[in-house]
Amino acid sequence: MYPYHPFSGNGQDVVVYHHAGPGPLGWTIFALDLLLVIGVAWLLAALVFGRGGRRPTAAAVAAASAPVRDSAALETLEMRYARGEVGRDEYLQARSDLGGAPHATSDQPTQS
Repeated sequence: MYPYHPFSGNGQDVVVYHHAGPGPLGWTIFALDLLLVIGVAWLLAALVFGRGGRRPTAAAVAAASAPVRDSAALETLEMRYARGEVGRDEYLQARSDLGGAPHATSDQPTQS
């Protein structure tokens, strides 16, 4: 029929071998390639989004939430002072310890 049949070569029969897939070395190379691609994708995402994959430290979390906590503490102190639970000197000392700006009082000159 055709002079060049795909399963014959120079008068000798060609044995066609159908194997069952890649061997262990092929799967190992595939896994390493997959890890490499995932690592590069993670690195690019970290660079694009600017986090670098680092989680904030406990000190950074505490510093970020400190103004809210301090303002609540100052508000509680002011309410206790308004109710008369703490005296003036104790109020001013606690306010100073909490980092609040001191209120202008009648015996302290105000800045204009």
